Amino acid sequence: MRIRVRRVGGIAGNIALAAELDTAQLPASDATRLEGALEALPWGAPAGVPPHPDAFRYEVDLPDEPGRGTAVLEESDVGGDMDLLRTHLQSDGVIESRRRPG
Repeated sequence: MRIRVRRVGGIAGNIALAAELDTAQLPASDATRLEGALEALPWGAPAGVPPHPDAFRYEVDLPDEPGRGTAVLEESDVGGDMDLLRTHLQSDGVIESRRRPG
């Protein structure tokens, strides 16, 4: 399963960190845990209000299943089995600079 994740927000809210991960490249136990955690995400639900102005938000989507939409998670939601995504993002993520409308 291919997974795309972006971390947006923070103090410099115009910079995103993005990565793609394929669970086929993970150890079987990690892949099973992560795929199970993905099933429980709020796919396509509108993003809530961040708990504080500089909070990070994570946008997760599955490129091979575009009909699911995007799951938007707060920092506190990216723990447990979802922490594999955060770890991958921190080690292999690419910075995307976004221009704010002006």
